[in-house]
Amino acid sequence: MAHRYTLSTRDESLLWPRVPNGEAATVLALHAQMEQSQWLTEAEIESRRFAQLGALLTHCLATVPYYQEQFAGLLKPGERPDREAWRELPILTRSALQQVGDKLLSHSPPAAHGRITSKQSSGSTGKPVRIKTSAINNHFFHANNLRHYRWHEYDPTARYAGITRLTAAQRKLSAAATPVPWMNGYMTGPFYYFDVGNSASAQAAWLRRTEPQLLTTYPSNLKNLAEEVAAERIALPRLRAITTMSELLDPETRSFCEQALEAPIHDMYSAQELGIVALQCPDAETYHAMAESVLVEILDEAGNPCTPGEIGRIVVTPLHNFVTPLIRYEVGDYAEVGHTCGCGRGLPAIKRILGRVRNMLTLPDGQKIWPGFGSRGLTAIAPIRQHQVIQKSVDELEARLVTERELTVEEEEQLAEHITRLLPSKMSVAFTYLANIPRSPGGKFEDFISEIDNP
Repeated sequence: MAHRYTLSTRDESLLWPRVPNGEAATVLALHAQMEQSQWLTEAEIESRRFAQLGALLTHCLATVPYYQEQFAGLLKPGERPDREAWRELPILTRSALQQVGDKLLSHSPPAAHGRITSKQSSGSTGKPVRIKTSAINNHFFHANNLRHYRWHEYDPTARYAGITRLTAAQRKLSAAATPVPWMNGYMTGPFYYFDVGNSASAQAAWLRRTEPQLLTTYPSNLKNLAEEVAAERIALPRLRAITTMSELLDPETRSFCEQALEAPIHDMYSAQELGIVALQCPDAETYHAMAESVLVEILDEAGNPCTPGEIGRIVVTPLHNFVTPLIRYEVGDYAEVGHTCGCGRGLPAIKRILGRVRNMLTLPDGQKIWPGFGSRGLTAIAPIRQHQVIQKSVDELEARLVTERELTVEEEEQLAEHITRLLPSKMSVAFTYLANIPRSPGGKFEDFISEIDNP
């Protein structure tokens, strides 16, 4: 269905033709270019991207102390790198970003990039990072958001609900039930906030009152909400589409939630320090890297690019952060490289995003695998409201459970068998019962964590 998009206007005296304000005009101009650039070939996209990287690296050599040291002998000012020269540049790890601090700040960021602000990651691994960015980065974030809405044909007049960890300003809006617009550059329906710390039953009741057509939240919260909706037979007849973010969206969660909530899920991959990195293709479950704003590399353990079907660590370079440049920044997540997408877009394809190293299970021989415990299978065995599996050692797991009642010995035995049935080595399972398993300060939740080398 084709929706009518009406431009916002900077003043109600300018109704036709409508004249957007400065930020909205910039976002719309970026999005208009991205509508064309997505159809370029991969080679054309790479050529334009390396031109932008050349400008960024020249700036780093001239104004960023950390890179003046790191790139000595590797780059010359004004030199545009090719693919081989780029791969010679060192990786910036999360721990290095924390340690070097202000040495990564440019002492002379371009004035044309606008107002400088600070950002901090949620610190779901216990290691938050802090950077500074400019208004330009915010414009790219909104342009990529707009791409997401347009790709998936979201109705701009729709009521939109967001269930996330709220900022202080968003809490005030939530308490006052004050709606806000949700698409930069266009007239939209209202957006309403609700804190993810509320129970699934409270969320479902709020959604019934709010009656949104669109919803955004974290995958783990969406699963809890879908279970509540299914168990209580709650109807959300106006819901048309769901956006998930910030956590791994596994196929089991996607399938169950789409069935329970009767709405398609469109996932996005983002980080506070990077902005939007990849969006789900409008024609498939494949992700496309936002090549106009980031360079995404998926590398094997030797630092070589992975080929389609291979899994590697994600390394990202934002193309327009000239305040705290993050050159070849290792996010800490893993992903599988996708084959060329059938949609025809030249944007790099990512088949799936797998999460962090600490979400990998370590085997006795040192190998690491991505475990799958089948959360739907767990709830079929016992009345489990919430679960989290922790690897304590190479042969010991702890299952943290929130249950409706005390479990029997037989149920624990079945749960232990279910958790370990697909693992290639024998492991014991100890059970811990909690009243609640809290989310991280940023609202994220991980259903598996390895404490081996990740205390």
